[in-house]
Amino acid sequence: MKFDKILLLAQNALGDVILTTGFAKAVRETFPGSRLAFLCAPFAADLCRLPFIDDMVVYTKGMPMLPVIRRLWRFDVAMCLDFKYRSAVIPFFARIPVRAGIAHKRKLFMTHAVDRNPDHEKMYFAEHLADIMRRAIGLELKGDLSHLYVADATPQDKAAVDEALRDFPADGLRVAIAPFSSTTMKDWAVDRYEAFMATLTQKYQARFFIIGGPEEAGRGFPVPENALDLRGKLRITETAELLRRADCFVGSCSAPLHVATAVGLPCLAFYGPGSPAKWAPRHKCITLQHPQPCTPCDAVGYGNPCGFDNVCMRLITLDETIDAFGRLLRENPPPSR
Repeated sequence: MKFDKILLLAQNALGDVILTTGFAKAVRETFPGSRLAFLCAPFAADLCRLPFIDDMVVYTKGMPMLPVIRRLWRFDVAMCLDFKYRSAVIPFFARIPVRAGIAHKRKLFMTHAVDRNPDHEKMYFAEHLADIMRRAIGLELKGDLSHLYVADATPQDKAAVDEALRDFPADGLRVAIAPFSSTTMKDWAVDRYEAFMATLTQKYQARFFIIGGPEEAGRGFPVPENALDLRGKLRITETAELLRRADCFVGSCSAPLHVATAVGLPCLAFYGPGSPAKWAPRHKCITLQHPQPCTPCDAVGYGNPCGFDNVCMRLITLDETIDAFGRLLRENPPPSR
């Protein structure tokens, strides 16, 4: 089995794609002389233009497939790091001799397909990917899988953030908050965020960046006077640069959490229906969760076991969140500004 030309395919949601970057770095360290290509959707591509990736390949459903097939023609190994049907079809038509990953519904197009490990919810996501490749093709990766990576800010990213912060005071503790995720089942209550921000304002003289995508800009959220509502106003690479200028992050399991981790930001993360063992950052992160008999429920459809009662998130109290935030600051003192 040759590893001169390696293709990694990650067609999942943005947060999942960022979580594969630690795996990609470990592949690079294991095969330092190889040519490493990374295929992802357009919305994730700019964040994944990393120095240890040789070729960024952008593709999503609906785009012409033939140019991608030609570009990847007869690579040595394709590692499918998602569950998408097309992630197996592309290497199949590109005549890549080794096509490895989870079987799911695409086994016909793969040469080395395995079932998901029954203990996968107890594995950090990148370690889960490594386990798949270990069982599929006997690959033993070198390096630390627990670190995440995003591309450095461009001059345009920095200029956009400079403009966004032009009238924002430079003093005070800067807290980035991403109140909404891909499903309401993972979101902490809005009224608790409101009380949380009021407490931090009084206790730490905090100021807030409220972040999120365009689809979240219209959702109701209390924005205090000492906050800047940037939902839908920044590109994802600009959001990464904004997070570099914050002191800490608060939010549930979502793409902004993983971006914040990748730029080295201390994080306080809410977990309800998901498994923090699998999804939570491994560095500078405190998680809050009250597991229920149905936890985790993301594999069977968020909220179905409890009838969308969201009890696992409602049990996370304001008091314990304030205490956890204080511990986060003690363990990760913000730099003096």
